[in-house]
Amino acid sequence: MTMFDNGLFIVLLAVLAPSLGCPPGPDELPDKLAGLLTQLETAKADFQSIFDVTDEQCPCQTPGDCFESDLEALNATLCDLINNLTALIGDQSTDCPALEGCAALVGGCSRNDIAQVDPVGTILPSLDVTYNVSAFTVSGDNASSYSIYYVSYPPLRIVCESRTTAGNTLNLLHGSPFGSGTGIAVLDDLLYFAINNFNNAGINFLASIPTSGGPVQLHTMISCEAGKVRAFNGRVYFSDCKEIKCVNETGGDLQTKLKFSMSITSFDVIDDNRIVFIDAAGGVWIYDIATNCFKLLYCIPGEPSGDVKVNRCSSLIYLAYPGVSDLGIFNATSLESADTLEYTTSNPSDCPSLGFEPDCP
Repeated sequence: MTMFDNGLFIVLLAVLAPSLGCPPGPDELPDKLAGLLTQLETAKADFQSIFDVTDEQCPCQTPGDCFESDLEALNATLCDLINNLTALIGDQSTDCPALEGCAALVGGCSRNDIAQVDPVGTILPSLDVTYNVSAFTVSGDNASSYSIYYVSYPPLRIVCESRTTAGNTLNLLHGSPFGSGTGIAVLDDLLYFAINNFNNAGINFLASIPTSGGPVQLHTMISCEAGKVRAFNGRVYFSDCKEIKCVNETGGDLQTKLKFSMSITSFDVIDDNRIVFIDAAGGVWIYDIATNCFKLLYCIPGEPSGDVKVNRCSSLIYLAYPGVSDLGIFNATSLESADTLEYTTSNPSDCPSLGFEPDCP
């Protein structure tokens, strides 16, 4: 009976275990259990045909001590499993949280590890990276195969670490003894990043480099200390002092999308009409481009060196606070607080940077 039990355990894992980073529907557990019950009932029906064979080929001569008796015991165990699973389905909890969104990744300045937590609060093992991370972004098709692009300094490095089930691959895309990167984003086959003090010349730029490596191309000058960079709907957005600007895929068609009264420390694009951002005083704002209206979403306590990013799997807004182990989550439609999510039990970053594992295909 031991071999049968182990086999069932493997089936249960395969049926019930969700893929990390995927956003299953809220009724996934009932569907999974019902599907497993159907499989067991089908196996039970198929199992009956074995007795037709044993009755003719190897009937039991000594009751209780033969091959057919072992089959009958196995059949009884299968019946018990069906009855127990049926009872379990009737008793299942109705308040198991759904995996809403992709797993959150939290990096920190000058740290070579990235924390990760799934949407229901399971803190997963940290991702170790080769160099210290000052800003990062994630690109890929699914949660089992993706790349982390990040900026590290000093010295300045642009790095790609591909993560697959077969292992990790490091690719140093650019290195320079001068400058510091503050934001990074991927758009198609180009990696855009904001760089301060480019080539030790005291000027700041939005630049790009092919994701496979190659020469750095400078696109537009940033008038003050460079900040975050985001990619959305075919355009690259970047903060420039009190403004958020964007360019197209070639670095042209420069547009100013937002002007504010204070410097902007972090932002993300919610949709074509709205931008969420953090100002230098710690205020978290929603800006509506169409109406030119600002709405205060939240005030970050302490130093305003947090990060804000939209989880594209769920469209929820995530906030990472400096020195705080919990992420804040807000509904992008109602603008109300949706929840908090603990991403670490110790040593939260004083300058967190947010990212998310990719959705499943």
